[in-house]
Amino acid sequence: MSRPAKTVAAIHDLSGVGRCALTVVMPVLSVLGAQVCPVPTAVLSAHTAFSGIAVRDLTDFLPAYLDHWRALGLRFDAVYAGYLGSPAQVEIVSDLLAEQEGALKVLDPVMGDDGRLYSGMAEEMPAKWRSLCAHADVVTPNMTEYALLTGERYSLAPRTRAQAEGMLKKLLDMGAKSAVITSLPLESGLANVYMRRGEKRMGLCAFERLDAHYPGTGDLFASVLTGALLRGEALEGAVRRATAFTRLCVQHSMAFATPVNYGVDLEPLLPLLWEDAANRTRE
Repeated sequence: MSRPAKTVAAIHDLSGVGRCALTVVMPVLSVLGAQVCPVPTAVLSAHTAFSGIAVRDLTDFLPAYLDHWRALGLRFDAVYAGYLGSPAQVEIVSDLLAEQEGALKVLDPVMGDDGRLYSGMAEEMPAKWRSLCAHADVVTPNMTEYALLTGERYSLAPRTRAQAEGMLKKLLDMGAKSAVITSLPLESGLANVYMRRGEKRMGLCAFERLDAHYPGTGDLFASVLTGALLRGEALEGAVRRATAFTRLCVQHSMAFATPVNYGVDLEPLLPLLWEDAANRTRE
């Protein structure tokens, strides 16, 4: 008999069109055996790469939403937060993280890309996210988000291994127990790099650059990572699995000319993610 599903409070936006945020988080974590309890921070008709979208910010709704969960006495195996649309939402999430003692806490600080904050994102959000890092078991910024968190100048210049290790240590100094920086350019090529607090050497999972940029791949990576960690995998294995599956989805989407704005064509590949997880369980 299989074990009961682990539960994840997933705090992300919901975009009706374009695979990102909750429309990626929910199927991926479900396939990896977790029950996803969504906490929508905003509802969008489509993600922001589309024009003319309809958006509803849910900051005012979140306190009542989470108060009902508190009344139910809900406890989660993991809290996994991504896009937060306002400083007030950061405070709301901070309270939830503090209340959920013992839960795995994965924070993906979705704030921007290409070296700048997303349009409409409050200027104080990087500082607010820094305060959240003290709660994190794992924090997973991309290069833009790393620069925003640390105040460093955004740059895609290749780093030495020592420089990359210094970058990870800056994140760990904010209080996170582990840090992962995605798509970090090293002298040897691109890699997802990671380190635990107290370690002197980083780990890395190298990959070859593909000539495509799909929205939502950061959400995909962090979701696979979260699901793998919940299944008891070590950080090294979780990063490898998340890197491999994200790359596979991008390759598949390129092969079938999936329109970029619609995100990676992950649905046909979800059975492979499930089979891999099942095989690891049997090992």
